[in-house]
Amino acid sequence: MRRYIYPLGALLLLGAAAQAPAQSYVERYYSPQQHFHWHMDTGYAATTGQTGDILDGGWTVGGGFTWQPDFSSPLALRTDINYSRFNATRQLIGINQAADQTEIDDGYGEIVDLAVDGEYRMPLGPYMTAFALAGVGVAHRRLALTQTVPVGGYFCDPWFGVCEFDLEPGAVVVASDDTTRFAWNAGLGLDFALGNGETFFVEARFTRMQTAAQPTDFVPIRVGLEF
Repeated sequence: MRRYIYPLGALLLLGAAAQAPAQSYVERYYSPQQHFHWHMDTGYAATTGQTGDILDGGWTVGGGFTWQPDFSSPLALRTDINYSRFNATRQLIGINQAADQTEIDDGYGEIVDLAVDGEYRMPLGPYMTAFALAGVGVAHRRLALTQTVPVGGYFCDPWFGVCEFDLEPGAVVVASDDTTRFAWNAGLGLDFALGNGETFFVEARFTRMQTAAQPTDFVPIRVGLEF
């Protein structure tokens, strides 16, 4: 976890090099000012802690909106929905290969999470703002192990006993596990004015999903556009 704290702090240290203007918060660069902003983003998702034993780093994509009811206040409310996908590690594949006679040669994990965050914003210059955010939500995680087959056939999921016939060759899921749990996150970021109320932003968040056996931890590092 320590290796990810430094990149998070670096985001604010970068912005701190710029001198903050002598102006009130209401005079920040958003023009025209809007109480409601949409955003979309994408980036890299790094797994941390014990999650790194079963899932490699992957990618993430998402979007949402931010509501700032009072322009004289640095506080805002932000809602995000994101999809993240990871490859299964050889360790996860090897453990399940040893426990079952079914041939397993690949796998993946995917997480869909919905988060509602409080956001605190601090102007660092006429075209730059730092922000910190933290909040809670819900996440759904799916782990799947796959087998590559040259031709279609009849396949059964040994974990749940569900069988289906697949005519297409390629990777088929031979085992899967789905769970939905409470999640929380906290992060830092910077945004840069593009004009007409649009901004480009970069952020990093630590996200924890409270899965039963052990928490699922990952750090999405995202770039996005707010408009």
